[in-house]
Amino acid sequence: MKNNIIKYAAILLSFATIITLFAACAKEEQVNEYMMIKDDKIYYRKNDKDDYYELVTDKEGVTVVDENGNLLWKVTDSSGKDQTHPVSYPLFLVEGEKMSCQQFTITCPKGWESTGNINFMMKNIKEKKTIEYSYLEKTDKNYAPFEEEWAEFEESFKPMVEEGTAKLTRSNTQIAGRDAVKVIIEINNDGATSYLEIYNIEDKNGRMTFRCSCENADKGFDFKAILDTIEYRY
Repeated sequence: MKNNIIKYAAILLSFATIITLFAACAKEEQVNEYMMIKDDKIYYRKNDKDDYYELVTDKEGVTVVDENGNLLWKVTDSSGKDQTHPVSYPLFLVEGEKMSCQQFTITCPKGWESTGNINFMMKNIKEKKTIEYSYLEKTDKNYAPFEEEWAEFEESFKPMVEEGTAKLTRSNTQIAGRDAVKVIIEINNDGATSYLEIYNIEDKNGRMTFRCSCENADKGFDFKAILDTIEYRY
């Protein structure tokens, strides 16, 4: 990845489009709880107790991010000069069919619902399927290389695999163009089989984990097709 600041044209919605729509009818418009547009400029705050700060945008009015997916604040220093300051993205932000976090933006498919703010989950209530996401940073005390975790994971399922009540497989794949490890867990409980796909994607800062599940074994469903709509933010 380039070390210089890069722009990402699909953060949330297209901010350029938002500006075009709002500028003609209002001087100030609240976009969501974190962002507002004022005099054609985009402002951001981390929570409802913070003041708004202007975000850095390119000449097309699109926000730019640094190499870690951080938004960039314009901050005035004590001498009155503008400085840029990286600020982390909201945990999970839902805008229409798009859900965004520090690492990526994903499109919620038709028939599914998404939740944001604290937890990331997309669910299809009718078909009883869910996709949950978590991120573990390399600086976290609980972080370990995937191969180490896999060895422990495999060992924990060994008794069930040996007695024939569980099946555990792994393979290499890609999610939206990035290398990923796919783990499939099938558990038979009194004739009912639960089915779980886990996708692990390593990046320079940590590991993305997607847990895709359905109430009954339904290996014909393509969870990967949904995850392939991901647009990485860095």
